[in-house]
Amino acid sequence: MIDVNAKVLTLLEADATLVALVGSRIYAGRDVPPPGYQPSDDGTNNPAITFRVRGGLGFDEEDAIMTPSFQFKCYGSTELNAQTSYRTLVDALHNGSSADVLRGKLESPGQLLEEPGTDWPVVLCFYTVHIRAAQ
Repeated sequence: MIDVNAKVLTLLEADATLVALVGSRIYAGRDVPPPGYQPSDDGTNNPAITFRVRGGLGFDEEDAIMTPSFQFKCYGSTELNAQTSYRTLVDALHNGSSADVLRGKLESPGQLLEEPGTDWPVVLCFYTVHIRAAQ
């Protein structure tokens, strides 16, 4: 069985614009950033993206493609910065592809929310991602 989180993470880490914005703060298999993360550090924007599988389809008829659905959360120090993180994710993932990721398809546009318990600005969105099942 392949690690679909790792395949999507590899695609995202290869996008120079996304990495320039969030750095290494792309957290695979997580609902929220790890302990110690703060969206703002001394007034600077520290955007982050978390994502995890939330369901979707398993293997196709030939066991060649998996089609999981992912939840993504895009954080920023302000609502505007969270939306910038979201738009940069869309540019990287929507119809994005790599050797293992055939394409990402936005299921629903991002929704600007506040993270419960922290009140951090976050944009929530969902993607279906077509991933080669061969290892």
